[in-house]
Amino acid sequence: MNHIMAEVEALIMSGHGLTIQDIMKLSGRNRNEILETLDQIQEEYSHENHGVELKNIAGRYSFFTKAEYFDLVSKIRKKSVSEITNSQMQVLAVIAYNQPLTLKEIEKFRGSACANQSKELISMGLIKRKRDKTKKGNPYVYVTTENFLKALGISNLSDLKEEFVENTEIPENVRRDIPPES
Repeated sequence: MNHIMAEVEALIMSGHGLTIQDIMKLSGRNRNEILETLDQIQEEYSHENHGVELKNIAGRYSFFTKAEYFDLVSKIRKKSVSEITNSQMQVLAVIAYNQPLTLKEIEKFRGSACANQSKELISMGLIKRKRDKTKKGNPYVYVTTENFLKALGISNLSDLKEEFVENTEIPENVRRDIPPES
């Protein structure tokens, strides 16, 4: 492994997801050098003798456990995404496809209360709430987080496939209200 690869690898390992611009600024290297180095690192970590891989999620580079080692690593995590209840998954799907939404709007989609599910999803880091200054009264709205993208292994919400909704137990009336992919 050359010196530039070692530098970039160390930066990514010590950060919580770094953009190309972050890596350029921290390393003093130009964009082409960084892009070439990121490609080399991705290639190196794609081999089976590594348990992690380099991914670009929402424009930030991070190392992630490879899928074949997820069960092993999940033994040390407190609560994994795979432990989400059906009702939490419903709330998450409604938010993912229609964000930003107020709690009342989410409840209208689902047809039932969802404050507890929302709190749990916030504690898992999959959604967050923020003030919507464009609406009267600046209500809280719920949106997905970068952790949500990481959990699904996608770069952005446009990568979200219809399969995600099809594999959850969302009531038919809610499923009809979710807009199709553009």
